[in-house]
Amino acid sequence: MENIQLDKNDFKHVGKNLQASQEIKRPSLSYWKDAYRRLKKNKVAMASFWILIILIIMSLVGPIITKSLYGYTYEKQNLLEQNQVTIMSNARSISLLSNDVFEYEKYTSNYRKTEITFKNVKLKSTGEISFKIGKESEESWQGDKKEYILTVDVVSTDTWSSIIDKLNAEGEKILADDPDFRGISFKKKGSSLIVETKGEKWFNSKHWFGTDEFGRDLFTRLWEGGRISFFIAFISVFVTSIFGIFYGGISGYLGGRIDDILMRIIEVLMTVPDMLYTILLLTFMDPGIKPIMIVLIATGWMGTARIVRGEVMRLKHSEYVIAAQTLGADAKRIILKHLIPNTMGPIIVNMTMMIPKMIFAEAFLSFIGLGVPVPYASWGVLANQGAKIFRQFPHQLLIPAIAISLTMFAFNLLGDGLRDALDPRLRK
Repeated sequence: MENIQLDKNDFKHVGKNLQASQEIKRPSLSYWKDAYRRLKKNKVAMASFWILIILIIMSLVGPIITKSLYGYTYEKQNLLEQNQVTIMSNARSISLLSNDVFEYEKYTSNYRKTEITFKNVKLKSTGEISFKIGKESEESWQGDKKEYILTVDVVSTDTWSSIIDKLNAEGEKILADDPDFRGISFKKKGSSLIVETKGEKWFNSKHWFGTDEFGRDLFTRLWEGGRISFFIAFISVFVTSIFGIFYGGISGYLGGRIDDILMRIIEVLMTVPDMLYTILLLTFMDPGIKPIMIVLIATGWMGTARIVRGEVMRLKHSEYVIAAQTLGADAKRIILKHLIPNTMGPIIVNMTMMIPKMIFAEAFLSFIGLGVPVPYASWGVLANQGAKIFRQFPHQLLIPAIAISLTMFAFNLLGDGLRDALDPRLRK
């Protein structure tokens, strides 16, 4: 092997590469920018976010749309359009689906000025319908045994009003000469009609989600209920969080005997379920939106206070807090300027989780009759009304139930995404 002699002239001094050392290999991001960047990468959380945006926007503009197009409001009733459905199979007009018999009120000994009341009526096809007056077997029958049959033609464009007019007109013709039956009139009570003709299934162009038992438009009432549910939830969570932040911040920063007293108060209050407090308070207050918000705020601040207290106790011995104390900052400035801003991550996640809890609490209270009063609509009120006639009209329960479930599901998934995005330990 050949020996190579090296001297200093064979080497060149390079020195430090200052330009390369000063290059920024990764863009500088603040805490919130980095959290937003990571949240955008979470497809499930972003999908939940846009679902909530759609629900909130529809709650704001949904009632406006139907009012401008058809003049519907959440309290407007139309008894001729009771219990309509969204998809009307082979139907030209639909109001109520019930039994397939005609029933009428029993006559008294005086037959004059009698009103024959329809109950539980269903007509499945166009054509002739007949109504029998009088029974030969009735023991109270006076005079000759009589029986009259009124027959009218029903077409696809007929409504209850037009059919009753036809029956009254036909009855006047047949019974005009009979003094026992003079003055009989027909009317509808607690029921309506479905007139079906041949054809394909088609969408209810006026009532997109159908109507309820009073003929009120469910599309309008659903989004009006969304307004009330979101309003109660957002205001309750906001006020609850503000009070819980200050309560927990003071308790965690001061510590000692004050912390013990404040935390013991919370522990005593939390031994009783929140819903029991809520029901007890509502029994002494008139039903309405404000009482519901008051009771939800009164029972919802304790969880936020405990979270903030734990975060403040963890951060109050940090270097920047000690530096602020050394410079003479008082407790108020340290809590508001240093501690609470650094606990906003857990607070935001907790607020996101509390909103569906508030919505469900309001829906539950409305479902059991302690919620918003008539004629206001909330998702709980709609679910309560739909549950009573679920077997006949399941859509009246399914539509508000889907709205409640979708909202709670989306808020919980968004909360999980925010928790991961706001945790600096998960930064990649």
